[in-house]
Amino acid sequence: MKYRILLSLVAILFAINVSAQETKEYPHAFIGLQGGVMKAYNGQGIDRKWNPMAAVSLGYNFTSVFGMRLQANGSMWDAELANGSNWKSKIGNIDLDMMFNLSNVFFPHQKNAVNLIAIAGVPFELAVPHAWVNNYARTACTGSDRWNTAWKVGGMLDFNLSKHWGFNIEAGTNYIRQKNDVNIDNNKWWPYAMAGLTFKFGHKKIKKEEPVIIEEDEPEPVVEKEPVVEPGPQPEPQPEPQPVLTKPMKITQNIFFDLAKSDIKADQNGKIDEIVKWTNEHPKASILLTGYADKQTGTPEVNKRIAKERTNAVKKALTDKGVAANRIKIDVKGDTEQPFANNDDNRVVIAFGEE
Repeated sequence: MKYRILLSLVAILFAINVSAQETKEYPHAFIGLQGGVMKAYNGQGIDRKWNPMAAVSLGYNFTSVFGMRLQANGSMWDAELANGSNWKSKIGNIDLDMMFNLSNVFFPHQKNAVNLIAIAGVPFELAVPHAWVNNYARTACTGSDRWNTAWKVGGMLDFNLSKHWGFNIEAGTNYIRQKNDVNIDNNKWWPYAMAGLTFKFGHKKIKKEEPVIIEEDEPEPVVEKEPVVEPGPQPEPQPEPQPVLTKPMKITQNIFFDLAKSDIKADQNGKIDEIVKWTNEHPKASILLTGYADKQTGTPEVNKRIAKERTNAVKKALTDKGVAANRIKIDVKGDTEQPFANNDDNRVVIAFGEE
């Protein structure tokens, strides 16, 4: 029992700590109905007979990769042995299953029409007392009404029919250690195969991104022309003055960020100070901040959000150091543009200033 409790705790911790990507499809809850067949392998004469079974499930996909479900399933057995006697029983299981979407592991940035899901669980099985029936006597199998525990492994093909409906085909096996007081091996394999429908609901609503507003430049003031004065005597030509070297009128700084982070790293603070110094030396200049995210991780929605957070972090750092907010313009590209060939360098805010 302690191993099954440990497995349940590991599953809960995995669900809490796994890195979730918000999409229109995940996370969500689901309820499913399935029907199929099951048989047992334990050295008895009924081993070769498939019997009907049915199941109902309630679960939750915490992320695009990991989900859990609570499933109740049952089967009715009726088999005739070689000696003419009959074996009848009713079996019910309550399963706690972990579900791993392998399709979203290998193809994380697309909506998959068919998902391959691996299943691992802990069933709890209860069998109504078995009976051997012949023309003369009826005997009960002592202890068959006890709860028995098991391990479960399987797989599922889940077909996405629409946002809310899915069709699935599932197959697997239970390994059950029954507590019946009989003179046979109680370690039993119970393979099964089912198909059914799934209704998905409770999808998390993704907040719509606010439109990016780029402030327009103020129109330049109109300068009135001086009246034309008739030229008088031309003065003697003077030597042209030598050009005076001035500081550059433009500045560009690239502020880089860590994966999925919007905090300015300590080694980037010097670049912030350079921008502030330049703006103080050019009081009429404006700064354009353009935010990016790398395309190889996350989704377009998540990348647009993190790029905006990075841009706002740089803007706040500048205003905290005295740069007027009306001199700063922002533009958010997300992963729609990749300014650098190296993927990791695209986690960046590019600051451009021009007078």
